[in-house]
Order: sequence, then structure tokens, then C-alpha cells
Amino acid sequence: MVMGFNTDIKFDDVVYHIQTEARKGAALETTVYVRGAIIHCLKTDCQELVSSPDYTEQQMRQRLEDQHRQVIGRIRAGEIQAPLATGTFSVGS
Repeated sequence: MVMGFNTDIKFDDVVYHIQTEARKGAALETTVYVRGAIIHCLKTDCQELVSSPDYTEQQMRQRLEDQHRQVIGRIRAGEIQAPLATGTFSVGS
């Protein structure tokens, strides 16, 4: 059974939680959370891989790890960012 990955990284004073796992139907899903809210999701179909006669679980695990690292790299490159805080206000005198 292919397991998933969970990583917390801090970038620009924001903590991102990245979760990557294999889903039923030969798909990989990476979800990025900030303060419990989903801010990004990447889904990849791997049907062509699992349909191959040469398929091994190690190949799926490698794709899972590659996708996880790719999303972490995109966060560190500033391509995936936490949304700006909304609903904030200041009280003036």
C-alpha cells in the first residue's frame, strides 16, 4: 500500500501544511492548508501508470513524493501563497 506525505513548512512567516496521498482510481492529490483552510489542491491522474504491465508500487510512491516536493517548491518560489487576511479592521481614535 502506498502511503502519503505530510509536511509543515514556514515561508514568509506563514505556516503551510502540505498533504499528499494516493486516492482510489489511480490518482494523487496534494492539498495545501493554511490555518486549517485549503488554499491549493493539485490532482494528478495516474491511470496510465497503474495500467502498465511493468507497474510497481515503488513507481507510484516516487510519483507521490515528486508531486509533494513539487508543491513545496512552488510555495518556496512564491507561486502558491496564503490569501490576504480579510475581515480585519482597525479602530481609530
